Amino acid sequence: MNLNNLPKKSTIKVENLRLRSYIGFVDWEKEKLQDVVISYSFSYNTAMATKTDDVQYAVNYKSITKDIIKLVDNQSFHLIENLAEKIFDYIQAFSPEIENIHVKVEKPHALRFADNVMVEVNGDLRYNLAMIALGSNINAEEHFQQALTHLQNLGKIVKRTDFIITKALKFEEQNDFLNGAILLLTTKSLSDLQVELKQIEALLGRVRTENKNAPRTIDLDVTTYNGFLIDKDLEELPFLIDFVKNLQPELILNL
Repeated sequence: MNLNNLPKKSTIKVENLRLRSYIGFVDWEKEKLQDVVISYSFSYNTAMATKTDDVQYAVNYKSITKDIIKLVDNQSFHLIENLAEKIFDYIQAFSPEIENIHVKVEKPHALRFADNVMVEVNGDLRYNLAMIALGSNINAEEHFQQALTHLQNLGKIVKRTDFIITKALKFEEQNDFLNGAILLLTTKSLSDLQVELKQIEALLGRVRTENKNAPRTIDLDVTTYNGFLIDKDLEELPFLIDFVKNLQPELILNL
């Protein structure tokens, strides 16, 4: 395995962002601004950012922080649990590259005799929803069953499409393909999941050559992840669009 192709994760931390909001469910808490202290962290693959020293490959934590300020400052919440969850959801929706999200919200002096009350949301304990596409044209049924067995070790398969036969594209002088897709609930981050899929492909005898359309024992690709479209070649594969519509009809595909 080429180590240069592996993700290079780094962690971004923003600590002690001090804001004021109306937080609580008793009358005086609804009428008086109170201090809240917010800290968050996340990791992402910084390989391209560090290789190029180019900001376009970095996650913009300044933009995230400014939006959190808009979300929280002078706004009303009954529970700090709700506030922490909203911040977590916002960070998760910012980019599919963001992983390992941790959010901490503190409400100083919320309890008598206590310095602080805090809620922490740990993204490492949350499930992610990934659609994984499968394809094979070498002993396809056998390799599909083996791949599904390995995929079950990465999480829970909650739904799957019918498996269909499709003609080979671009490089047509080869066997037809068996194609299908599954929805997987997993605690794996996107980059970790992609590495695991490559390892399964290798275990099942996948050999990569310069011809990206060559026959293969198994092809495993993340198509969507937590509502993000990951596979940018969707337009070239009409059956894959049908798989997304079948498994995740709520997603809007802007193709």
